[in-house]
Amino acid sequence: MSFLDLAPSWSDEPLTDPTLAANVVDLMVSMGDRYRGTFTAILCGADARFRAVVAIDLPSHFAAETTSLDHPSLDTPGLCATALHPIVPALRTEPGAALLLALGRPGPPTWPALDHEWSTAATHLCRAAQVPLLGFYIATPEHLYQPQEANAEAA
Repeated sequence: MSFLDLAPSWSDEPLTDPTLAANVVDLMVSMGDRYRGTFTAILCGADARFRAVVAIDLPSHFAAETTSLDHPSLDTPGLCATALHPIVPALRTEPGAALLLALGRPGPPTWPALDHEWSTAATHLCRAAQVPLLGFYIATPEHLYQPQEANAEAA
């Protein structure tokens, strides 16, 4: 998966295809975002096509805590809710608008406990807000993948 695989017309396609969505996440979540720690919301219309992207920097201690192998002491649901709070009202201006979400983080390529927490929090918040979640991805400097829970919810 790489943004280099995107066709010039990628923005004309719905982001319901996991391969296309992963390539778009790779494009939108820069290496700096991944090292710094960001929560990226890719806003899509009711047709699931790209409309805009919003990258939210996570607190500075997020990157420091995610570089150790200990489980971070962050309030994942709270961080996720805070990040999505201003985005949800904007999405409601277009009925059926959807989200594609990505956590850009440093640390190991996969971190099942942390990645699952973020995936679960995002899934639950989108469901509660009645905003379709097209997918949730983890983007690290070395790896890009979709945790299982979000993958099942988006299907």
